[in-house]
Amino acid sequence: MAAQGALTLDTVAYVTTQFATPGTPLPSHSWKYTNGFRVGGVKLFLDGSPQGKTARLSKPYHVPPPGTAPDYRGYPTMAQEVTDSRVHEVVGRNVQLMAHANGDAAIDSMLDAVEKSFAGRKNMPDHRTVMIHAQTVREDQLDRMRTLGVVPSYFSAHSFFWGDWHRDSVLGERAFRISPLRSTNDRQIPFTVHNETPVVPPDMIRLLWATTNRQTRSGKVLGEDKRIGIRDALAAITRSAAWQYFEEESKGTLERGKRADLVLLSENPLNMKPEDLLRLKVVGTWSRGIRVFAAR
Repeated sequence: MAAQGALTLDTVAYVTTQFATPGTPLPSHSWKYTNGFRVGGVKLFLDGSPQGKTARLSKPYHVPPPGTAPDYRGYPTMAQEVTDSRVHEVVGRNVQLMAHANGDAAIDSMLDAVEKSFAGRKNMPDHRTVMIHAQTVREDQLDRMRTLGVVPSYFSAHSFFWGDWHRDSVLGERAFRISPLRSTNDRQIPFTVHNETPVVPPDMIRLLWATTNRQTRSGKVLGEDKRIGIRDALAAITRSAAWQYFEEESKGTLERGKRADLVLLSENPLNMKPEDLLRLKVVGTWSRGIRVFAAR
């Protein structure tokens, strides 16, 4: 599609090396786009999902799946020594790594691997390794992430789509601190929020609303003290997102000399109450200075 000039937005691909034979050359990656496409690095998957009860937790699930033991905690996708090796061969060669980790035990595994990879270095390189989803990250793990330079990218729409299920069946009381945005923000850790299509629709307005309200399908608030304000939520899907991809010099904020990638909204979200954000509409979208969408 890129070769045919069919991409109207920039697309970054991450190649999984999950099951590659040890020693297999890493995929060729680039910091520059060719016709709107580049390979940004490598993606690993360390566990499954909390809603499917396959995320790897440090403590048992609130209600274990049928046929499992009472102390069932999910499971890893790779042995720790394999994770250590995969992480080291990627970040040690200045290739960006994104790692899917939902459960706090999987997050421990990832942080341990990153720490081992950089052991003995005087200065931490600007590697911007991304922890994808990080649903059940603990406070002590956030401290480690800040020290190690690991960037959390939260699937914060979980609070709406599966919040009631998380509270009643998956995590119990732990559900109130999934995607701990406030804790992350208070530590001044750069973070982003995202959807995951086709698991959920690619609806950024819904994501903005879910991030600031943390309201479940039943109308309950899941962790009021973990909410962030509208301005911080907007930063997580604009300025911080560009930074996460090492593209802060050209994207993420409206400044002279940067790319004209922008949307026109029906209202100013900064003048709205969080609960009213779902009434926002995208009026128009520009990519590379060219209008690619206009509302009818």
